[in-house]
Amino acid sequence: MTTARYDGQTEWYDAFADGEAHNAARDFAVSLLGEGTGRCLDLGTGTGLAVPGLARSGWSVVGVDIPEDQLERARSRYGHVAEFVCADAHALPFRDEEFDAVVSFLTHTDFDEPSKAFVEAHRVLRRGGTFVYLGVHPCFGSPFVARARAVDIDGVVAVVLPGYASPGWRPVPPASEGVTARVGINHAPLADLLNAVLASGFMLTEVHEPGAADPPIFFAFRATT
Repeated sequence: MTTARYDGQTEWYDAFADGEAHNAARDFAVSLLGEGTGRCLDLGTGTGLAVPGLARSGWSVVGVDIPEDQLERARSRYGHVAEFVCADAHALPFRDEEFDAVVSFLTHTDFDEPSKAFVEAHRVLRRGGTFVYLGVHPCFGSPFVARARAVDIDGVVAVVLPGYASPGWRPVPPASEGVTARVGINHAPLADLLNAVLASGFMLTEVHEPGAADPPIFFAFRATT
């Protein structure tokens, strides 16, 4: 079962994930999925921040995650428009082809084994259904990229540090900021991530690097079964 690394961190995470950049990224991913009237699984729903956009797009949402405190926050806010289930993304408690769409936002760096989560997403998605994923960019949002504002340059300079080619969990020093400083990060090089998606049976139809940051912080794709 996936380690519940976010237990007890609901207040902090909710404020962090509800920031402008994250909200814009979620809005992009919801628009990438498009409107629908079927059932949509929000894999790794957290406090349910993606649910309102999905519901406005017509989807009947089921959110799945492990931390009960985050799920309680999600239920208190969005329980009237979505169902929330405590379950492991690596072994979902749903029938084959039960959903018309699956979305997952900012999760591959938290899953113990992203490849197993993709296999499960494929299993519960009906034939011809859509899978939309958005996460931190494997190349430019990884723990091996340091971003700093330069005095003589209009914008942020990104410095790539050694270690990108080595996948796996990275505990991050306390001096780091954001999620990685609290729970670490499961790093996957871009090729490993995409190959895991393809090996699970999905067919990629679109790939994006949304947002205004240069180089990009986020990476998204749309796939089908």
